[in-house]
Amino acid sequence: MSLREVRRIFGSRVFERGERYYREGRVLSAVKIGDVLYAQVRGSKTYRVEFDLRNMNSFCTCPYGRNCKHGVAAFLAYSNGEFFDGDAFLESLKEKSKEEILEILREILKSNPEILPEIKREVDLFSYFEGYLSYEDAVEVGRISKSGISKEDAWELIKYICRHYYGFGGFYDDYRDFYYGDIVLKPLFEVIEKNISKEDFKRFLELLKLLDVPDDVYRYAYEVLLRNAELFKEDILNAENMSVELRAPLLAKIGEKEKAEALILNSSLSPREKVMLLLEVNPELAEELGLKFSEYHLLIEYFGKRREYEKVIDLYTASDGVGYLTSYVCEAIEATGRFDVFEEILKKENANIAFLCALELGLKDRIIELFPDAVGKYITGTLSRQAILDALSLIGDDSKSIIPSIEKIVEFEVAKKNRNAYKFAAELLKLIKKVDAKEYEDLVKKLKKKHPRMKALWEILGDYSL
Repeated sequence: MSLREVRRIFGSRVFERGERYYREGRVLSAVKIGDVLYAQVRGSKTYRVEFDLRNMNSFCTCPYGRNCKHGVAAFLAYSNGEFFDGDAFLESLKEKSKEEILEILREILKSNPEILPEIKREVDLFSYFEGYLSYEDAVEVGRISKSGISKEDAWELIKYICRHYYGFGGFYDDYRDFYYGDIVLKPLFEVIEKNISKEDFKRFLELLKLLDVPDDVYRYAYEVLLRNAELFKEDILNAENMSVELRAPLLAKIGEKEKAEALILNSSLSPREKVMLLLEVNPELAEELGLKFSEYHLLIEYFGKRREYEKVIDLYTASDGVGYLTSYVCEAIEATGRFDVFEEILKKENANIAFLCALELGLKDRIIELFPDAVGKYITGTLSRQAILDALSLIGDDSKSIIPSIEKIVEFEVAKKNRNAYKFAAELLKLIKKVDAKEYEDLVKKLKKKHPRMKALWEILGDYSL
């Protein structure tokens, strides 16, 4: 867990804004319970943040929603020791009498009277799934589930979610472009796992056999079964009608590794599917089979997640390229210092991916070299605005040689005729002005001549215009 990792996951611009929020004292409270940090951060209004310290991502009630500046600010408070240890507090309650606990709760309610109506309010969780499920509604469902629902209610809600998944739009916000299913599903499955029984094993199997079970629900159910496999050893050994994909990992989990391997190898699954399953059962055998069938994507992702960096580099060198999985290759390059492998990336990947890899590795000279091609990718919509800004931030005062390329983006944005595009153009013009005042003046004259009546453009450009 490091600030560097948070910066990488959240992006440098979001991190810097979150850092500013932290310095300004906007983190009002932060409480750690388990692997989650719960915080309140003041923005245009006060937002609730949940930062997953294990997976290093955050959810927030702000419009941005996920991995935002409020999440960064909360994490910085935590990393500097500015948080309340909820685990230690809950542990201390075990030593107190009922009267002492009630007195503590009384003081909490006196100091925070606004939470009492929330505690007393009875809520129909199913009603949140009538029509589109917004991110804000998902946060409420997750919060209510954590506050305490019965195992039976958790099962009923999971079944309801499976039946109505596409009716409420699933757990993806296409406007904000992020997934929020963990907020709803994690607490529901935690309720079940806390008091899991033999009957629950049967219910899990019934759930996983459904043809239309959503992938995210399947993933949670599968992980709960794996974690508790030893409790159902006899059931797993006797479950002949269970699918290979489910039974093989469970057999391996209860110590029946050879049975699991034989089940996979003798199945009618495709080579790719066999490699995927064997990675869960016997990674060495999976690697052998994966190399035989050139399944480099699967192997690099698997060993990349486990930070086996030398193996990742060897696999990539033997491959024909792996597209966006090069993020694992870049991590391996940084960890091992094998920057010579970037030459392999240039040979095997398209210009877009090569540019992003150069950016991830902080190779300034390569970024400058690849920037003109990157602009073309940006204009065709295959490279993000953030990637361009991150590149320019890294290049800094050495941007003079790429000013013609920056000017192309400015002209492209201005032609869109909308405020967001104008704001981005203004940022780029500011950079050009800093590096080459003459080029800046020439470009502004050209823009004014071409777009004299765009009042919004010149209003936004403000000090950046002549």
